[in-house]
Amino acid sequence: MTTLLIFILLIITFCLAICNYKKTCCVSLLVTIISFLGIGCGIFPSLTLSHLESANAVLIQPHWAKRNAIVILGAGSVMLPKINILKPTVLAYSRINETAKLYLSCKKTGNECNIIISGGDASKTGKPEAIIYQQELLDLGVKNSDVILEQYSMNTYKNAEFTSAILKSKSFDKIFLVTSALHMKRALMYFSHFGINPIPAVADYIAPIILVIPIGYNFAISDFIMHEYVGIMRFHIYNYFGWNVKTSSPGAS
Repeated sequence: MTTLLIFILLIITFCLAICNYKKTCCVSLLVTIISFLGIGCGIFPSLTLSHLESANAVLIQPHWAKRNAIVILGAGSVMLPKINILKPTVLAYSRINETAKLYLSCKKTGNECNIIISGGDASKTGKPEAIIYQQELLDLGVKNSDVILEQYSMNTYKNAEFTSAILKSKSFDKIFLVTSALHMKRALMYFSHFGINPIPAVADYIAPIILVIPIGYNFAISDFIMHEYVGIMRFHIYNYFGWNVKTSSPGAS
């Protein structure tokens, strides 16, 4: 997204140069250079990331209730080349690990603990993320009988909508939400929209690298950041126009 922005600015600058708008072209070129350096050198992601991550603390010692639910949100899946095996993406493993850690901590107390894995086949691999993540969690010691699958949602909004329906039907005492710090602000907002206010359990953080020379890593982080801000802005716009309409959940297993 930020790379596209730089590209658009370059095209605008080029068009202005062709049309011989010299002053406007110089301004456009200056804006392009500042944007490129601000993003690539880590200044832009550093300033914008803090607003998304600052309020979300790592859940160190959770207080378990009698009936607990740990919700993990999907972060994509990938088909391994040549061997045709489906695995979670690199962004998903921290969430899987945090979920397993919380689950095992809960089980030690003797309280009831369920994991709800939310994620459909958003990556078009042929299998829902929920099923792929389930196997990873089982390998980490999670009991299959404690896992609930929500395998139809294709985005965070639907994660919240379909999972909230499951949570309300089960009447859990405490609900924990596992996702990345970058993603947590938007996820909590969506769940709150459906009447669920879970306890955030941050699985991972990212940080830009401040350098003199622009690097691709900072552009990648900026794309993730912009994706979150666009999602938050879209949610508020949809709310204003009344477009955030609840649909019937396709079911869960």
